[in-house]
Amino acid sequence: MSNTTPNENGFEAEGGKRSEAELEAQVAKLREDMSGLAETLKSLAGERADSAKRQAFALRDDVRETGERYFRQAQETASELEEQVSERVRAEPIKAVLIAAAVGYFYARIFKN
Repeated sequence: MSNTTPNENGFEAEGGKRSEAELEAQVAKLREDMSGLAETLKSLAGERADSAKRQAFALRDDVRETGERYFRQAQETASELEEQVSERVRAEPIKAVLIAAAVGYFYARIFKN
């Protein structure tokens, strides 16, 4: 049987200094590991944020291009409609004037106070 007795911390009195040094070394190692883990998590979060940012910018560009394409199509359709109306007015000017007068008359009747 050994000559050692546990002290208040539960360490052997004879090997207490060595155990405390080992614990301090383990705590230092844990702190180092936690620091490395925190850096890794920070790096992963940064990569994910960059990836999300790139995806958002790509989506924004796609939406912008689609919107511009639809706007151009609407402009082309409006221009074509304007040309068709102009051709019809040139082909039948009296009819166009009578239609415009009728529309104006009904508009005035509907919105009269």
